[in-house]
Amino acid sequence: MDIEFRIMKISMYVELIKLWEDNESIRLSIGDSKTELETYLKRNRGFSYVCVDKTKNVIAGSVLCGHDGRRGFIYHLAVSKNYRNKNIGRSLIQKGTDKLKRSGIRKCILMVDAVNEPAKKFWLNAGWKRRSDLEMFSLDLTNE
Repeated sequence: MDIEFRIMKISMYVELIKLWEDNESIRLSIGDSKTELETYLKRNRGFSYVCVDKTKNVIAGSVLCGHDGRRGFIYHLAVSKNYRNKNIGRSLIQKGTDKLKRSGIRKCILMVDAVNEPAKKFWLNAGWKRRSDLEMFSLDLTNE
């Protein structure tokens, strides 16, 4: 397998959506439209990565990474089923978090579905800490 890590580009959108839809741990939402992803990538230029199988010219994995100037965020870590258990996910995380560190960001957070036990296990094994002192709240601004 000949793989390469590249910076994510909006031109990859169709293939990314397919990867995310095929991944049981990703829940897509209105924020995953092409327009919103393009805005995110522009705002966080060079933080999000894909892993490409150069032999087949397909995206094997992805991670959305960015920050708000204070905290880093990880979204949509996904590895295609055919490429799992090859350290692609960990490598994608490392690329994103290295970029955050170089940008002066000292802490990174992510969200995992409460029922997604395999994802929770993955993140704990990767050295991330579970926070039990916080709860998440959201507001859908499109209904205001």
